[in-house]
Amino acid sequence: MNKLFVANEKESAVDTVVNRIKQLLLENKLHLGDKLPNELEISEGLCVSRGSVREAMKILAALGVVEVKVGNGTYIVDKPKDTLIDPLLFSFFLINPELTELSEFRKLFETDIIKLIISHYHENEKERMLIKENVNSLKELQIAKASPDILTKNDMEFHSLLGEACHNSLAKKIYSFVMVFFKNSILNSHKHQQSGHIALESHIAILNAIEAQDIDLIKNAIEVSVDYWKDLQFDDK
Repeated sequence: MNKLFVANEKESAVDTVVNRIKQLLLENKLHLGDKLPNELEISEGLCVSRGSVREAMKILAALGVVEVKVGNGTYIVDKPKDTLIDPLLFSFFLINPELTELSEFRKLFETDIIKLIISHYHENEKERMLIKENVNSLKELQIAKASPDILTKNDMEFHSLLGEACHNSLAKKIYSFVMVFFKNSILNSHKHQQSGHIALESHIAILNAIEAQDIDLIKNAIEVSVDYWKDLQFDDK
């Protein structure tokens, strides 16, 4: 019997397996890329059915925690992957925060992302160049009077590049979750402005604040950008 897989308390069989994997990861007894014991070992160690182990592994695979290699066993993933089920994103949907809460959150979080970009300024020249290219593309899209969908794609890329430039894998991942949640509201904002002119003004201000490495400019640029976004969240009558 594998000593790592022993049930601690009464709970559903599937939860027992999932929670044990989680606990072993938290305790650093399992690591990225580790191969898990086989289905029989886990079921015997946790006193659950093999069917419950299989169900738990399906859940963990959907969450991007494990991957099943046919003919070779089940492994803890060696690096985070995009998944169909994103727990953090779903939690945003379930909380369903008010617009004011979302605005406050964006100001806090995006300001910290930009601060990280500045703290890694001498490491992220490539990403900063891509941000400049993105802003220049937005200028061209504005002149061409691009559709809200195309402008939104550019906008999402801008925020994705900010995440890349912060050079912090955890902040980047969370920022990616956050911006997926905001995508529809960003599209809404583009429907209520003239060819992205407000987005362009905001993104130029953020880029200038980064290049100036000025904390006060950052706070002001994010404050103005998020306020614009908030003001553009209204329904067409």
